[in-house]
Amino acid sequence: MKILLVGDFVGYGRLAIGAQASVLTGKGHSVSYLPTALVSNNFCYKRYAMLDTTDYMRQTLATWRQLGFGFDLISIGFIASDEQAEMLAAFCAEQKEGGARVILDPIMGDNGSLYSGLGEETVSRLRRLLGIADLALPNYTEACLLADFPYHKEGLRQDEATQIVDRLRAVGAQSVLITSSRIDGEPHVVGYDERTQEYMRLPYREVPVDFSGTGDIFSAKLIHLLTKGKALRAAAQITMEKLSALIDTYQDVENKLEGLPY
Repeated sequence: MKILLVGDFVGYGRLAIGAQASVLTGKGHSVSYLPTALVSNNFCYKRYAMLDTTDYMRQTLATWRQLGFGFDLISIGFIASDEQAEMLAAFCAEQKEGGARVILDPIMGDNGSLYSGLGEETVSRLRRLLGIADLALPNYTEACLLADFPYHKEGLRQDEATQIVDRLRAVGAQSVLITSSRIDGEPHVVGYDERTQEYMRLPYREVPVDFSGTGDIFSAKLIHLLTKGKALRAAAQITMEKLSALIDTYQDVENKLEGLPY
């Protein structure tokens, strides 16, 4: 399986496309990279250096078109500019004609707000990419931002969760999986599978430890299971269980901003 990882490359810590690549190459996939930015460290440190790679992306995509490179699956994470979003939308549309699937993990915020240094324009550019996503994987905060739905710290009712899912589908996402949500006071992953045309509400065991980069590991493990033919519901359930076990194992690690050991 040829997988293209699009997103930020973080120099310090087990995060972003570096973390995803470690998981996926370990599972035997052929992984390529298209960094949208070079970032010194986790945004959560509140201080970081970042190099926007829009020019590099423009040249790389042009070169890949000339060489006829193709991918089976494209995973998109952090996007640094509107031009990047436009370039990726066009490239993914071309690749989808050849059978590629596109998974969008719209990395931009958590705990009810955008990450430090990111503005409202980030929401609009990621909303643009929902239109080419076979599967969108936002966390609860990102889902609210993309769906223009009020964020409630205490979580949602089931009908509100369904409204958010439907709004994301209306923008263009085929299937949706919202992580880190609370439904009726309990932790759940909720979503919709276009292939089976069913809504999902999957409870999970919450481990009271906050590791950075957990979503990156979640998406990589989920992608692997989907490429092996697992249905979205089953893949999500297995991934949640594996991730809970991983957090259990490493919950005593001192600096959790560095990400989960994998």
